[in-house]
Amino acid sequence: MYTLSEQQIDLILNDIKSRGVEMEDLQLNLLDHICCIIECELELDGNFENFYQEIIPRFFKKELKEIEEETIFLLTFKNYYAMKKSMIRTGVISVIALIAGSFFKIMHWPGASILLVLGIGGISLIFLPLMFLLKTKDSNSKRDKLIVAISSVIGILLCLATLFSVMHWPGARNGFFWLTAISISTFILIPVYFFTGIRNPDTKVNTIVTSIVLIGATGLLFTMINLRPAKQQIQIKMYSYIQSEELLQRMQRKL
Repeated sequence: MYTLSEQQIDLILNDIKSRGVEMEDLQLNLLDHICCIIECELELDGNFENFYQEIIPRFFKKELKEIEEETIFLLTFKNYYAMKKSMIRTGVISVIALIAGSFFKIMHWPGASILLVLGIGGISLIFLPLMFLLKTKDSNSKRDKLIVAISSVIGILLCLATLFSVMHWPGARNGFFWLTAISISTFILIPVYFFTGIRNPDTKVNTIVTSIVLIGATGLLFTMINLRPAKQQIQIKMYSYIQSEELLQRMQRKL
């Protein structure tokens, strides 16, 4: 069994570095594998340098740095597929909870609020952010990444606006989330999408059609916002206030 000297080990390590492998862990792993092969296969009176040059091509097809590129690729896509699975599972669970919560709310069954919070909250806080991260990894275009980012923010705001409105939480009446989402869509998303897509002849027609749909959808959302309370609502509130005052006065007289 051949025994490597410290100088030979340093020579192998320096050669690995010179061949483009920069990850320290990968350098040490390659060094360990190469040393094991040499000590097991090289005869005691064998030529170290010649044998090393013979076995090093076993680890690559063209260059040794290929193994580092493959390692990075595998590590990246391992996280990618884990995130993709989480996104799909979260999306399915959230949609089921949303549909069930909506049905429970219509039927006035208990548990509707919890299901709606889980469904809408899961979509807005988990599904959409994961979708944004995955889409930005898939796309190399800065334009597409920007559009996906803006769309994700708008989607989150619309989900939160819906949740606040359905649950009658504070802040739902002033339409903050609705107005913010509509403003971002009107002044950022639609102009960016239109003016960046209209320049490309291949996407010109699709850009125009999609922009029209976005403008129409934004307009429909804007019509649903109640910026000023209706006169009838004001009258109802005033009538309720007067009734409360009269009831309070009667109780005070009795006392």
